[in-house]
Amino acid sequence: MKNREKLLAAAAFLIAIANAFSSELSGLIGLEQVRLTRHTVFVRKEVTNAGGQIRIIDENTKKVDGVSSISETKLPKNQAQIFDKIAIGFGEADAQGEEGSVDYTASKAPAIARNASIVITQNGREVLDLPLADVVKAISPGSPEDYYHDLEGFNYLVDDQPMEWYLRLPNGKVLAPSAAGKFIYMEVRLQGFKTSRKA
Repeated sequence: MKNREKLLAAAAFLIAIANAFSSELSGLIGLEQVRLTRHTVFVRKEVTNAGGQIRIIDENTKKVDGVSSISETKLPKNQAQIFDKIAIGFGEADAQGEEGSVDYTASKAPAIARNASIVITQNGREVLDLPLADVVKAISPGSPEDYYHDLEGFNYLVDDQPMEWYLRLPNGKVLAPSAAGKFIYMEVRLQGFKTSRKA
């Protein structure tokens, strides 16, 4: 789908689900006071030796350039996200605190991670529940767009409401690094459009 066609389709989708958002954002959509701009919501996190249900965002998540576009577990008021692509990547580093330095496209996902699922919920609504084997790339992508998995339809995150993002690993399994002294990092990116108020 060409860029303008996708934008128009996203706008039509936004209008169709306007009542799902905060009352203020819904009102602004009704008054045609909202615009859509290209945007990617992302989080990068260390997950060394984590197992079970790994929370990707929580109350301690901070919006930091190159690390996370989310603060805590909510999108800002009037900033919803409509997305149709997801990318999940893994990388390793020799130290902690390297979330913003790792190349997440260079490494294959750990074998255990490929048997996991990515789950996103909001207000009791299942936004996504996908096996990582369907999402992560088996080889390094040739271009940035090749890194993304096409969801073949729009999904959405509402503004100003808590979300849960987590990685669900097989029982008893952990994300062990490839060697002692290494640290594992993962990223989740949701590509699409964000809402913002017209000037």
